[in-house]
Amino acid sequence: MNKSQFFLGPERDLTGDEIDALFRIQAGQPVPDRIRHRLEVDELVAAKLSGGWKLTRAGVFRLAARK
Repeated sequence: MNKSQFFLGPERDLTGDEIDALFRIQAGQPVPDRIRHRLEVDELVAAKLSGGWKLTRAGVFRLAARK
C-alpha cells in the first residue's frame, strides 16, 4: 500500500498497453491478467468488493495525464 494520498504511481511513464488497460478497466471491460497484475502492483488499480477492478486515485490521474 502506498503511504500517501499523493502517490501518483510508478516514476516511469506507462506503456501504451498499460494506458489502454486503464481505459478498459474504467469502462468495465476485461484486460489480460499480466497487465492487470502489473497495474495492481503499481497501485493504479484495486479490486472492487463486488468483483472486478477499479482505478485508484493514482490510476485516474495517470489515465488523465496519459503518462
